[in-house]
Amino acid sequence: MSILERNLAALAARFPGFVAGVEAAAEAELTLVASRSGVPSAVLGAGQAAREDGSPAGTGLWLHSRYDPPAEAAKAVDEALASGADLLVIAGMGLGHGLEAALRSGVKVLVAEPDPGVARSCLSLLDLSSCLSDPGVSACLCGDGTELLRLLELSEARAVAFLENPALARAFPEAVAAARSAWSRFREKDRINAATLRRFGKRWVRNLAANLRPLARAPGVAGLAGRFAGLPAVVIAAGPSLDELLPRLPALRERFLLVCVDTALRSVLGAGVQPDFTVVVDPQYWNARHLDRCDAPGSFLVTEAAVWPSVFRSRFRDVYACSSIYPLGRYIEARSGPPRGALGAGGSVATTAWDFARVLGCAPVFMAGLDLSFPDGKTHARASLFEQRSLNAGTRLRPAATDGFEAMRGGQPYEAPANDGSTVVTDRRLSLYSWWFSSKAARHPGTPTGNLSARGLAIPGLPPASPGELLAFPPARPRIDAILEAAAPGRDPEGAGAAVDRAVEGLLGELRRIAELADSAVRSSEEARSPDPAVREAALARLEEADAELLSSDARDVVGFLFGSAEDILGGRAKTMEDALGTTGRIYRGVAESARWHARILGTGTGVAGGESGERG
Repeated sequence: MSILERNLAALAARFPGFVAGVEAAAEAELTLVASRSGVPSAVLGAGQAAREDGSPAGTGLWLHSRYDPPAEAAKAVDEALASGADLLVIAGMGLGHGLEAALRSGVKVLVAEPDPGVARSCLSLLDLSSCLSDPGVSACLCGDGTELLRLLELSEARAVAFLENPALARAFPEAVAAARSAWSRFREKDRINAATLRRFGKRWVRNLAANLRPLARAPGVAGLAGRFAGLPAVVIAAGPSLDELLPRLPALRERFLLVCVDTALRSVLGAGVQPDFTVVVDPQYWNARHLDRCDAPGSFLVTEAAVWPSVFRSRFRDVYACSSIYPLGRYIEARSGPPRGALGAGGSVATTAWDFARVLGCAPVFMAGLDLSFPDGKTHARASLFEQRSLNAGTRLRPAATDGFEAMRGGQPYEAPANDGSTVVTDRRLSLYSWWFSSKAARHPGTPTGNLSARGLAIPGLPPASPGELLAFPPARPRIDAILEAAAPGRDPEGAGAAVDRAVEGLLGELRRIAELADSAVRSSEEARSPDPAVREAALARLEEADAELLSSDARDVVGFLFGSAEDILGGRAKTMEDALGTTGRIYRGVAESARWHARILGTGTGVAGGESGERG
């Protein structure tokens, strides 16, 4: 087996697309060159004679240092990881010096190759199969950045750093720029999530604590998987274009399964239509207010355990629960019953509603009110809570349109193509949702999806469709109703609640143990400053044991949920042992506080005592 075959075999099972692209490419003009340290480097392009500046003759480019490739790669990796990232994107692996350094640092690595021909040549020169077979390594071609974004989403990394090969960035600027843009977009989502977590994280935990027992007996959406295979669906979001579709909803209901998001429910009920399913997954207080005075006895509620508890006082036909995306919810679910069934979370309830329709087996799916833009300066359908609040609060000096203008201005707006060929104003946040839909549509071709919003943002993979076209579909309501009747939830009147109680009790014990462990680690971090070598070494050994014990705890993600980004926690690279010990002590104090706070909230079993979305500890 050749070097190339061994390297590709290490990736073939997990990343067949990458391997196929490399195998199909013609080898680039690449020459293995000994660096001054004797370790291999490589030259891309014509000629091998080095110029005075170190670059080879002709158009050649050094892929690595001409002095000491491993040392300089390790230095670059250390600088990239200084903010505490647990995943490193390497745009252009070359001969793998940076890959090896990153794996030694204990982080995962995502290799994004700007050119398959160069990748083929590099993988033909050195055997990197032991590194490439590491489960922490993933690989893709840069392309337009779509596949890189998909792998970033799948990575579940807490923080991601980016490192590009300067020579390959110079040789293939567009591909490396696409990779950098994909990383930046992922980081933008991370920044939004981190800011939201800082503001609402404790509230979400309180909601979970309050809802664990009331929701214990609700069946999971996994029981609905595939039940509506082959039936078409309309997923109804609350964008401004929904108003144009409302008169057609009664006719569409006869032909389509209707999945409605919470923000659109008021509009749909106002049109005299009961949706088949209403999806509510946002935990915030004001989101629950979308259900005020919205009785939907013909609609099944689809939700998760972190929503504001008043959601369960709304009138629905029954409740289905999806798996929680939050560590506390995942911990309890794993110990109290079968998996409820995961639904995609792309930052918007519309993304979850689309994924629910996909899980049901619906095909095709049409998105209504999915504008992801501000057509005519509007933000939502007229009947939505957002619009009604603006109208009610409007004055002569501050008219209702002011809220829409501020919403549009606050998200870094820009113009982009609309479905009808015109341009429309969108913003960076909405473009993240657009990317989510595009990536999911590409990943699930069995769920073809059209967009009914003519003036909405053009979303690659979601071609525009006319509402009139949908009326050509044959009636399907009798079949839909029969499936809904047969799928009515079955309940476990006894075991579910008791299983949740046992899981909570076990978690409380583990949280108390973690708090005591963290207290001890704080003391060890202080003792490690001792001038006595024996005391210092013993304290450092205890810290290492505490690290290992904490990382092995099943409750580590629950405790770590409220922590900020790795960059916030670490505050940059420690320059001295004193700095490192200070950071260690600060982290363990935070661990102890988080463990005790979670234990206190779970011990009361209630999370909401009134008020809105503020959090006072």
